[in-house]
Amino acid sequence: MYNPKKTIASIILISIILLSGCIEDTDTEIIDNSDNTSSGIDQDNFSLDSMVMVENLPSGYEYLGSPPITDDDEFSENIIESKEGAYRDEDNVDVFLDIIELDSESAATEFIFNYKSQYEQLSTGDRFTNVNFNEHSGTRIKTYTYRAGNQLPKYQIIWNNDNIVFIIRSNSNLESSAMNLAIATGY
Repeated sequence: MYNPKKTIASIILISIILLSGCIEDTDTEIIDNSDNTSSGIDQDNFSLDSMVMVENLPSGYEYLGSPPITDDDEFSENIIESKEGAYRDEDNVDVFLDIIELDSESAATEFIFNYKSQYEQLSTGDRFTNVNFNEHSGTRIKTYTYRAGNQLPKYQIIWNNDNIVFIIRSNSNLESSAMNLAIATGY
């Protein structure tokens, strides 16, 4: 029996898959923020609870709270603790900061590798772009969502500072939504 709703849903799904790549300049971006130059983690005052609440939020950002974190155990068996902070950016779009403490810096590097491996390459352009900020290098991850008939990018930033992994996930189609919060962490 012919079902037009299933046919339309199938066409949309196929379109999303086929259109999932966009051409993009893949040069490494360097973001200079001389106000936030924390290059290390103060082990004497270390607390994921305090780290997840960013002190110097970008203009227009608001801290919403710390919901239970999603299960990141699939990416590493070496997780000691993890916390998530929920924020809203200047455009009233949700942005999340996940902070994961692992038992070593090599475990943090492995976590990032495993996290990135869940994504397939885009048909055009690069899904991963190196970015530098706060005296660290990280990776910008681009995914796509389909909204109101348009394919829009969504951005994540992932990096580590010693044995701590930071993941910023934004629901905005603007890269600055994730990058502004990443810079504001100071790490």
